[in-house]
Amino acid sequence: MNTALILVCGLPGSGKSFFAKHLSKKIQAAYFNSDLLRKELYPTGRTYSEQEKQLVYDTMLAHTSANIEKGKTVVVDATFYKNILRIPFYKLAIQNHIPLYIFYIEANQELIKARTSVARTDSEADYAVYLKLKELFEPIEQPYKTLTSGQHNIDTLLSEALMYISP
Repeated sequence: MNTALILVCGLPGSGKSFFAKHLSKKIQAAYFNSDLLRKELYPTGRTYSEQEKQLVYDTMLAHTSANIEKGKTVVVDATFYKNILRIPFYKLAIQNHIPLYIFYIEANQELIKARTSVARTDSEADYAVYLKLKELFEPIEQPYKTLTSGQHNIDTLLSEALMYISP
C-alpha cells in the first residue's frame, strides 16, 4: 500500500481500537491511539480537560506527520468526536498529497453498554462517557465508511476496510 492516512473514529466501546490495531497490523501501518498516548503523556492522572485532549491530538498529529514524511501509512485511533480535532489530519493528508480514509466504527448500544461496564486495558471511558460523547459527536464532513462492530466479526470488518482502501 502506498502512503495513506487512515482515521478510525467512533464512540467509546464501539470497538474502534480493536479494529484499528488489527487493521494496522494487517497493512503494516504505524499505529497511534489516543488512550495509549494520554497514558504516556499523563502517567500520574488524567483530567480529560480540553487542554489535555488538545495536547493528545496535537501529539498524535506530530507523530503522524513524522511517519508520513518517512513514507509510512498511518492508522490514527481516537474518538475524533469534534470536527475541529479532525481538520488538522485532513490538512496533513492534503499537504502531503496522500489518500485519506476515514472509518466510523459503531456498535449497538447494548453491546457498547456491556463493553464499557467492565474495566478495559487502555480506555477509562465508561457508559456515562459514551452517552455524553454520543450527544457531542459532530458529523463527519468528509467521505467515510461506517463499519458495525459485533461480537466476533473482526475478519468481516477487515475485509470491508481493505476493499474500501484498495484502489
